[in-house]
Amino acid sequence: MLAPGQFSFGGLDARIHLVWVLILVILLSLRAARKRRAALARFIPGAEPDPTFAVVARRRRTRLILFSLWMLLLLFAALEPRSNPVKVREKTKTRDLAVLVDVSRSMLAEDRLPNRLESVKLELSRLADHLSGDRVGVVAFAGEATVVCPLTSNYSYLKRTLKNIGPHTVGQGGTKIGDAIRKAATDLLGLEPQKDLEQPDPGEAVLSESRKKKAGRFADILLITDGEDHDSYPGHAVRNYLRTQGVGLYIVGVGSPEGRAIPTEGGMLEYEGKVVKSALQDKALRELVLQAGRGKYLPASVHHFDLVDFYESTIARDEGREVMEERLEWREVYQPFSIAGLALVLLSLLVPQRAPARRREVTE
Repeated sequence: MLAPGQFSFGGLDARIHLVWVLILVILLSLRAARKRRAALARFIPGAEPDPTFAVVARRRRTRLILFSLWMLLLLFAALEPRSNPVKVREKTKTRDLAVLVDVSRSMLAEDRLPNRLESVKLELSRLADHLSGDRVGVVAFAGEATVVCPLTSNYSYLKRTLKNIGPHTVGQGGTKIGDAIRKAATDLLGLEPQKDLEQPDPGEAVLSESRKKKAGRFADILLITDGEDHDSYPGHAVRNYLRTQGVGLYIVGVGSPEGRAIPTEGGMLEYEGKVVKSALQDKALRELVLQAGRGKYLPASVHHFDLVDFYESTIARDEGREVMEERLEWREVYQPFSIAGLALVLLSLLVPQRAPARRREVTE
């Protein structure tokens, strides 16, 4: 007999709604049985007292009970029952990824459908479904930067966080890429600004082994933006926080190079009587990647881009930090429920629905 806590359902959260399907099927079957009895009583008066009809009704109830039990067992099997968990320790490699999402009003431009920001959130959600083991944190930024999701490998929580971000997430308008990079480096990756470690100190002939090691070499930043920046000195942030500590910078540039108007509640955003257009700052973003020393730029522009493919071809190829991971391995026990359900189906087929044939009395 299983001790408490040694039995659970792996698919409970994803498939619990099937309970309502089972209840609906049973209720519809009962309703059909009642309608059948009512119709029989209406068109064949005196049918109910007939023993033949009683036998038929009893057989139908038996088939309904067997069918309901089969559905119940099928539901149990679909909920992925499991037992006897065993702790398994294994070595795995992981990286830290800080995702910087531009949520400024310029990301509401509709040169991507439905707009820049929503298309980015969709691709990030797909990436979350693809990830395994890597810790991911999210910084939403506009005129200020806010950590909306700490480093986590709980990708369901990550997806819920991404779904809710927007211009309302930060309290100040504008776009400050440099502040977002500093926020991610310090609050997510735990880095401090450092001088360039590639150059020996005065009197030092070569770099010492301790100085060659870079604290952030298993960490990366994924920046998704249209590239507009309001005097936040992103190049300075890249050189002092990322390049000196081996942090990779991967940028996805979204938006039309020609520029697109920014929608507001009252129409389009205007400044001094002119419609403001937001354009992809392609050149500035390419320069940031070059200053980082390690990374890549994806000019998504207004075209479709596959963030999963970009991640696999760049970030996922880098070496990860080796960690010891402990997980529970369960033994699947859906087989008894499936076999029992099949037996009930076969048993129900053996129950006839027709009335028993009456014996004829033969008189000589």
